Amino acid sequence: MVQDKKKILIIGQGAAASALAKKLSSYDGVEKIYITPGCVIQNNKTENVDIREDDLTELLKFVLENEISLSVPISELALKSDIVSFFLSNGQNIFGPVKEACNIAINNVLGKKFLYKIHAQTSKFGFFDKVQLAEDWLKNANFPVTIKCSEYNGKDDRLVCPTMTLAREFLDTLYSRGETNVLLEEYTYGHNFMVYYITDGYSAIPVNVVANYKFAQDGDGGFLTNGAGCYVNDYKVSEIVLSRVGNVVKNTINALEKKGTPYVGILGIDCTMTAEDKFYVNEFKSFLQDYDSAAVLNLIEDNLIDIFTACINGLFADEYEQIRTNNLSSVSALVTSRQSAQEIKGIEFVEDVSNIDFSSNVKHTGDDKYITEQGNSFVLTRSASTLSRAKNYLYEDLSVINFAGMKYRKDICE
Repeated sequence: MVQDKKKILIIGQGAAASALAKKLSSYDGVEKIYITPGCVIQNNKTENVDIREDDLTELLKFVLENEISLSVPISELALKSDIVSFFLSNGQNIFGPVKEACNIAINNVLGKKFLYKIHAQTSKFGFFDKVQLAEDWLKNANFPVTIKCSEYNGKDDRLVCPTMTLAREFLDTLYSRGETNVLLEEYTYGHNFMVYYITDGYSAIPVNVVANYKFAQDGDGGFLTNGAGCYVNDYKVSEIVLSRVGNVVKNTINALEKKGTPYVGILGIDCTMTAEDKFYVNEFKSFLQDYDSAAVLNLIEDNLIDIFTACINGLFADEYEQIRTNNLSSVSALVTSRQSAQEIKGIEFVEDVSNIDFSSNVKHTGDDKYITEQGNSFVLTRSASTLSRAKNYLYEDLSVINFAGMKYRKDICE
């Protein structure tokens, strides 16, 4: 008996959507991958759809008309609109957390409050809707401090401030543009890492441990970003630390389940290792991040569509004790552009163009040119039998690409 080919809808954009689409389209049972609002297409199984991420009625209409087997929302905008509850109430298969569950990952203030409630080790913090209250908190804080918007907007939304003067200037900037509930926390020094879990809302299985590079400049200088690069697996994270992170995840899953809002989906736990076997939890993530998606997905051997479906149908705990991964290592670098309207040259000399996942800032023209806008341009990922080889392959590929204003960290995995 021949099984029907699956059609899948990914709701999101950028490098994470590109990496997920490539992974899912590699499975024999997949006929078509649709992506909305879209990304740079990598293969003939993939098609962009022009529908807003939060237009739930149009998305549902598309799913019904095109007989979509599975929807995967990775966009925070879609998750905030509670697309998961809406699709489930209309009998559709969708893999992701409901709005009430993923608020801890989308809203920094709610996430910090949640960490405090479940007694997870996290840095001293405060959140304020008035600049004067925030400045009063700073008087008793240990510098440097990290200042964040309650929700990330992708630009000038967080900064590590080593001095009171810089902190006040950044606070003035945030409050003057109408930000409320600004989060302040004492900066945690150490090795930054992320552990990703797949969960059905009742049990959770770790996928990969990612070593994060969060600052824009080599040597952890410049602005704090959502991620400038990574390597997988992170050999610096011990089994003891991983077990303790697992306890945080277990407490998180149990607390959300007791509230009646079980978290179904991929959950990232962003941490900083402060000493041997000691770490702080910084925040949650509602899906793989742009800078690490391909690095994580390249190492997964189990069929993700089967895993996602098992989570939806309540069979995850019965069918999976672990997520199988291969023995490869991955290294990724985020490439940014200081200028707009620049043609990315040299891509034809990269060993395999499919190792590049473009952001939504890059446009692919009809004459097969890639044109930048200011900001994130693409993530390049290489995998190999060792971290050293993966790193060398990565920087060999990056050395043949060039455009005006090109920037990336050159010390990843050193």
